[in-house]
Amino acid sequence: MKLLFSDNSVNTHFRLFTIAVILLFTVRLIVGRSDSIFFEILQVVLLVFISLFLLLMLINYQSRNTTVPLSLVMNLGILNAVAFLVITFSDVITSSLLDNVNQMVSDPGLVYNIVSILYVLIFIAYFAYVLIVLRHLFILNQIKNAKIYFNTMVAFFILAALSSQFFTSKSLSFVEDTFLIVSVLLMVFNSVRISWIAFLSKKEKIYLLVLSVVISVLFAVNLGNTSGNGIHSQVLNSFSPSIDNFVTTVMLYGAIYFFVLFFTTLFHLPTAEAYDRKAQEVSSLQYFSKLITEVLDFDDLAQTVTDITLKVSHSNAAWILWKDADQFITLANKNVGFVDSEKTNKIILNKIKFEKINSTKTISLSDESSKDGEQSIFELLSVSPIRSQGLVKGLLIAAKTSGKLFTNDELSAVETFSDYASVAIENAKLLEESIEKERLEKELDVAREIQKKILPDKEPSYSNLQISSVFIPAFEVGGDYYDFFELESEKLGFVIADVSGKGISAAFVMAEVKGIFESLSKTIKRPKDILIGANSILKNTLDSKTFVSAAYGIIDLENEILCISRAGHCPVLLIRNEETKQIKPSGIGLGLIDTDYFEENIEEFEVQLKSNDTIVLYTDGITEAKNDKLEDFGDEYFKNILFDGRHLTAAQLSNKIIKEVTLFSKSYSQYDDITLVIFKFGSRQQKKDGLGKQKNKLDGEKEWQSSTHQF
Repeated sequence: MKLLFSDNSVNTHFRLFTIAVILLFTVRLIVGRSDSIFFEILQVVLLVFISLFLLLMLINYQSRNTTVPLSLVMNLGILNAVAFLVITFSDVITSSLLDNVNQMVSDPGLVYNIVSILYVLIFIAYFAYVLIVLRHLFILNQIKNAKIYFNTMVAFFILAALSSQFFTSKSLSFVEDTFLIVSVLLMVFNSVRISWIAFLSKKEKIYLLVLSVVISVLFAVNLGNTSGNGIHSQVLNSFSPSIDNFVTTVMLYGAIYFFVLFFTTLFHLPTAEAYDRKAQEVSSLQYFSKLITEVLDFDDLAQTVTDITLKVSHSNAAWILWKDADQFITLANKNVGFVDSEKTNKIILNKIKFEKINSTKTISLSDESSKDGEQSIFELLSVSPIRSQGLVKGLLIAAKTSGKLFTNDELSAVETFSDYASVAIENAKLLEESIEKERLEKELDVAREIQKKILPDKEPSYSNLQISSVFIPAFEVGGDYYDFFELESEKLGFVIADVSGKGISAAFVMAEVKGIFESLSKTIKRPKDILIGANSILKNTLDSKTFVSAAYGIIDLENEILCISRAGHCPVLLIRNEETKQIKPSGIGLGLIDTDYFEENIEEFEVQLKSNDTIVLYTDGITEAKNDKLEDFGDEYFKNILFDGRHLTAAQLSNKIIKEVTLFSKSYSQYDDITLVIFKFGSRQQKKDGLGKQKNKLDGEKEWQSSTHQF
């Protein structure tokens, strides 16, 4: 169906429509009037195609534009009025264009053929638009797919029209009569299937009542005019009896439909006012239910409650009586002054028990006065409780003056809005709870600040080694860890680790891991031995469900050697020249197994560094970042970004990676910590040309992750 009404299909339908019209002109002008059965069939086929393509274009236009039913009915009325003028004055119009119309009907010439074709095309457009409007009104607001009924009826219209041209003998006249009778029965059946009137307001139904009378009369008059022997009937019938018959049938359907529509609208009129009131209640409920989820200010909600209550209860005034501690206050007055509402409040509190009211009650104030002898200006009240946490906190009051009563629907609406007001109060309580939650989150922010101090806030600086590091926790505090250790001359130790789990518990383990590596790096020289020592400590301190993956390495800047060992952590990546390599020495996570088995399964690799080598250490928070389709960022995509940025500085490359991860997972919340450490190695010549190692020279204390996009 979408393909049928696509832009390409519209252009195709228009082109085919144009081709069919040109062919019709060509055949008619060349052949003229002929009794040949082949000519009649060819002409009917062209007329059918012209009508079909025009209908498809109109259906497409209507499907793209939302039109209210009354507008369509009005358009149909205008079209019928124009058709009435054309049919009525067709004798005058054609006489002014042609000298002897009756003679030309039997012996058409060039001018007559052109005029008759244009005249026929006008009425094809007429019945096409009428059918499209009646089709739209027929299927509008139907629960089931009713198109099959309408299409069946149109099919019988076509059969009746064709039989009038090709079954002209008396012995076969019953064929046309049969199709016509079935068509009329389907007209009546489809005309009573009207669902859209019930959704109109009272004013719209009155307007429709008038339009249906006018349009049904116009259809009937046009039908009568086409049934005679006027020029209109002669032109259509001489051109094609099928077209003449089809136009007449469509007019008959229009007259029947709007005749039935008049009485259907008339029967709906008594209930129109009740429907309008219900529709207003529903729309007000929808509006208010949306509002209470967006507005958490109680005063604004109170104003909205009384405003809508005033409308749906058709009362003269509305306000809220609220209990604040031991005092009663008046809120959100609508159409009533403070003094008058206070007088009425005193009478209400004398007649009912505030805490005991559990449903909407009506109170008559005729001949009632307060203890002070003050008389209320109202005669009838509707009082509904507003609850919070099961207790009555206030009353929603709607008031009417003399001569007015509350209907059951109005009382039900007021009670509904009091329930919504109760929900609003509960929302206010939830707001208080959220404020408390925010306070707890601030405490976690303090823990995060402590974590910042555990991680390095500055990076060592060397003339032939660029260093960049990024850490982004998934929660307020995380379990990833990295650090740098300045060892003996021209040697830099580094570590990256990922604690299983997340949040505060993982952060505590991270703090312990930091202390272990700081201590071991001062006494042990080989990365493999440091990890063995760390495992022997953590095996005794971690529970069975917790472990730590880590990679520890040492860069010898003097000899240009990287020595690294890994304990179950992500591979270390080396970008050199035109390829990306994985440095993946074997090893098992820290804290999982005993020292002997751990020592047997851990390896240590050495890599001879070259100029412009880039070494990348990371945690799986990068490669396992997800998008809205739950697809992983992935190792290959990560490697491609690293390779594409191999000519960038370490800081530029880390920013590029974090930006790509952020954009990739912008529609999915970060669920794992992200840690990234990048080293970019220079050559010996670069070092000689520089100032040598600038020990303890720093890039300056950087803002915490200020250079990256936080998730």
